[in-house]
Amino acid sequence: MVDDSEPRVLKHQVVRRELDALLDDLSPGDPFPSERDLAERHGVSRETLRQAMRELLVAGRVERRGRATVVAAPKVVLPLAIGSYTEAARDKGLSATRILVGWTVSKADDDTAELLRVEPGDAVVQLERVFTTDGTRVGLETTRIPEYRIPGLVETFDYRVSLYAELRTRGVVFGRVVDTIETVLPDAREAALLTVDTRTPMFLLNRVSFDKDGMPIEQRRSLYRGDRMTFTAEMHA
Repeated sequence: MVDDSEPRVLKHQVVRRELDALLDDLSPGDPFPSERDLAERHGVSRETLRQAMRELLVAGRVERRGRATVVAAPKVVLPLAIGSYTEAARDKGLSATRILVGWTVSKADDDTAELLRVEPGDAVVQLERVFTTDGTRVGLETTRIPEYRIPGLVETFDYRVSLYAELRTRGVVFGRVVDTIETVLPDAREAALLTVDTRTPMFLLNRVSFDKDGMPIEQRRSLYRGDRMTFTAEMHA
């Protein structure tokens, strides 16, 4: 049996299409009308208007700046690859930098030891940074590396540059990575660091990187704003 019935078009979807058309005539950074003005203009309730606006926010067509809403710049589109976010963004002609959240050195618990193939209790360095692109906070990255691989890193590394480039200067050669990607919502701390609310959809990328000999280099947890980022992957048969 084939269901050939037409899907029901909801009122907020009609409004969404009308708002999309309005956005087509505006430029990034332009102010967007208030919810009250838009609800009156389109003859719908504030709740219906909010549903349409929510879809625009998730799609990255508008963004919040304090209490104001403005037209958003196009999403940043980057490939999923072995390498640095900063380097990939700059290759696209974008400005990119990092904001230091903090360094910690801790003893590996059983799970971390198994993941990084070290002994429980061995020292593991953790680096947490916020990524920015063209002045916008787009990602939060937490990297854990066995201390024996990177002696003196905490004292000498410039957190604003690529960690992958630093590892290459130390003779670390990446062989492969294993990525797991899912969608999540940020907790209150993560939302504050990325200057978004806790309803903003996120891409969560968990990665374990290995060297040419198959030994783990790092375990990385990257949280990217779904309203500002798009990732691509190229595969060959």
